[in-house]
Amino acid sequence: MKQNTHDRTGGDVDVVRASPQDVDTAADVLARAFSVDPHVVGLLPRGDVLRPLTRLWRRILRETLAAGGHAYLARRRGAPEVLGVALWEGPGEKVSLRQMVPGLLSYLSVFRQRFPEALVTERLAHEAHPDAPHWYLKAVGTVPEVRGEGVGTVLLNDRLREIDGEHVETYLEASTQDLVPYYARFGFISRGPVPCRGTVPAIGMVRPAVP
Repeated sequence: MKQNTHDRTGGDVDVVRASPQDVDTAADVLARAFSVDPHVVGLLPRGDVLRPLTRLWRRILRETLAAGGHAYLARRRGAPEVLGVALWEGPGEKVSLRQMVPGLLSYLSVFRQRFPEALVTERLAHEAHPDAPHWYLKAVGTVPEVRGEGVGTVLLNDRLREIDGEHVETYLEASTQDLVPYYARFGFISRGPVPCRGTVPAIGMVRPAVP
């Protein structure tokens, strides 16, 4: 799920690895970023989206970090405010559906009557991943105030340079068709729509391993 990343290259943004203590801040940023995301919002009940999205991302961040995943925060150099977040799962660090069971009550409180559709969508998204070992860009988003200023590009490039040295594929789902050309600039190739239930489909994209 990727959102709010159409931008230019920014030159004054630092990227730092997040700790479990950063979960609440990172969840707030991702909730704001995904509040206009048609794929994610399409699975929520009608009404307020910021509160359930914050709860959702808080749970996802905790699960991902507990499974060995990585979250990165973008800040203006010398400033404390978090402008963007990227959430990654490395090869062998993917959160399984079984590992999501302890968070069942949290997911039920977020999706409520839409929970069956959200569960099917999550299962189908898991099944759409490449078979080969790969890094998965689970989420990347920026606060609306810096949209278009290069924060998303900095977050992406920061990790892709490291991944290139590991010679493995990278996978993501673009939330809208409009984002496909943006990710193509980084070497991602569309695999087509990812099957889903009850919302608009995201587009699976894979970046081949660097030889």
